[in-house]
Amino acid sequence: MKEIQRALAKHRLVAILRAADASRFAEASTVLYAAGIRLLEATLTTPGAPEAIAKMRADLGEDALIGAGSAREPSDVDTAADAGAEYLITPTVNPAVLERAAERDVPVVCGALTPTEIDQAWRLGAAAVKVFPVAAVGGIAYLRAIRAPMPDVPLVPTGGVHLADVEGYLGSGAIAVAAATPLLGDALNPGGSLPDLAARASEFVAAASRHAHSG
Repeated sequence: MKEIQRALAKHRLVAILRAADASRFAEASTVLYAAGIRLLEATLTTPGAPEAIAKMRADLGEDALIGAGSAREPSDVDTAADAGAEYLITPTVNPAVLERAAERDVPVVCGALTPTEIDQAWRLGAAAVKVFPVAAVGGIAYLRAIRAPMPDVPLVPTGGVHLADVEGYLGSGAIAVAAATPLLGDALNPGGSLPDLAARASEFVAAASRHAHSG
């Protein structure tokens, strides 16, 4: 758990890989890694994700942390852990998932939205709490409002996080941000542009790096 918290605090950015299939996950992750991104999430809703997680772990440097996203059931925990995922990201608070993850010794960045859900996720042992979908409920202003009464909870705003938002979220106290489409664009699709992905990734890394973690 401490390792993922340290990595979130150091790198400030998680790349979310979600697509119709995982055929380009490994290739795209190599581009993301070269741009300086060290935390990557392959969503289990993507066919082929477990195999992609294993390949990403084999291909990337030892300082890369490969996680499995969209974990909603205890069986997802097992699938992810067996594939070598180093952490889980969930969209929801499911105590059974957190319990199984603890048994498998896999830290969880647990998805939650309301103050009650965020507090529950933290009390159930989440390593950090993914505030999702953050843009739909007010974005940076919502994160700031949540953080005020719960300054001890490491928050990772997710869902509609664009490049222009990164510094605002981090400046408002988020431990890190997670980005999917605004970062990945069309790179995971057949014929999608990897050079464009490299450029976007570099911009996201630069924005994140302007906020050294103070907590």
